[in-house]
Amino acid sequence: MNNYTRNILLISAIVISSLGAYSFYLTKQDYAADSVIFNTSKNIAINGYDTVSYQLDKRPQRGSATYQVSWAGSIWYFISLKNRELFTANPEKYAPQFGGYDPVGISEGYTTPSNPEVYSVKAGLLFLHYSPAYQDYWETNRGTNLILANGNWNFLRSQLLKKQNNQ
Repeated sequence: MNNYTRNILLISAIVISSLGAYSFYLTKQDYAADSVIFNTSKNIAINGYDTVSYQLDKRPQRGSATYQVSWAGSIWYFISLKNRELFTANPEKYAPQFGGYDPVGISEGYTTPSNPEVYSVKAGLLFLHYSPAYQDYWETNRGTNLILANGNWNFLRSQLLKKQNNQ
């Protein structure tokens, strides 16, 4: 391998790594408390699942109305007082990305509901997926999809907020 080829490979690796890190940065920056959260008709976020359990227990668990908090226009259920307090102290750390909508749909420019039992946690970020097939597609093309989703989310979020405010 000559120096030119080695330099091109090195530059490519640096650019790809930088874009990946930047896309995770944008995901964190794009999420705000005024985001529209995918919820049921009863305004319960992520169908009543405890969003903290995905990271602490490494699996989704249904929360209880006994341990609830209101945040970002939705009611969130938790399995314990501890989980509710962790969420209240830092909701952005535990809330699903893209308002809990399926990230594949967001990457393609539209909102798709998610199934709280089909999820992935990467770099401390929770993504809820529509189906196992959508989850597989997300994981296979995560870098590209994340960049596209970050690019689409601000517009989609503003449209969802307008729709919510008109109701």
